[in-house]
Amino acid sequence: MATDKTTYGLVVMDKRDATVAVLKGKSIIPLMKEDSMVPGKMKAGGQSAMRFAQNRELAAKAFYKKIGELMKDQFLNMGDELKGIIIGGPGPTKYEFAEGNFITNEVKKKIIGIKDISYTDEFGLQELVERSEDLLADEEIAEEKKIMLRFFDTLGKQPAKASYGKDEVMKNIKLGAVDILLLSESLDDAVIDEFTTEAEKMNTTVYIISIETREGVQLKEIGKIAAILRYEMHTE
Repeated sequence: MATDKTTYGLVVMDKRDATVAVLKGKSIIPLMKEDSMVPGKMKAGGQSAMRFAQNRELAAKAFYKKIGELMKDQFLNMGDELKGIIIGGPGPTKYEFAEGNFITNEVKKKIIGIKDISYTDEFGLQELVERSEDLLADEEIAEEKKIMLRFFDTLGKQPAKASYGKDEVMKNIKLGAVDILLLSESLDDAVIDEFTTEAEKMNTTVYIISIETREGVQLKEIGKIAAILRYEMHTE
């Protein structure tokens, strides 16, 4: 599992309303709920079926555009902290929204999945996270592989900016030299807590690395604890 700072954007919607939230670690934090002005499926008296359908379509597009703007406002300023966006809802509305021209390209590139769910409120957010567990697990594994590859690349090209082993890494943490701390999930909980506590004092980013990948196994083999440093540290 990645650090608790890992954040995903969540959007649950249909033509009636939408809820925008973030998943931060294990916590779902609702940001805003927006009701649409899309009329119901029953035609108002005195209106032709065609005119009613056109008005309903225009209202839906205006609603989609508004949600797209809300996503831009809420998600773009999160930068690299935002790992992806998942959209959910009943019926085809979520696909019309996600595949149309309502979301800016910078935000659209962050969409990692679209899921069928039953609700569009806070229950819907819970359901979306539950239905996305496989997706989130895959994303976490991909993130772990990426950060471990960065460590091994640093170790190969700039060895003075990488360290591993319990004593050496703890010494560098206390010196404030560690930018990213990598802890194998195979460590005892007490050791993980000890290192995490020290790392937090120095604003060090912490990753708990699974042993489900080749890179995670390599971390276990070199002592289960490693770090990417903020600057070069030369051992005497």
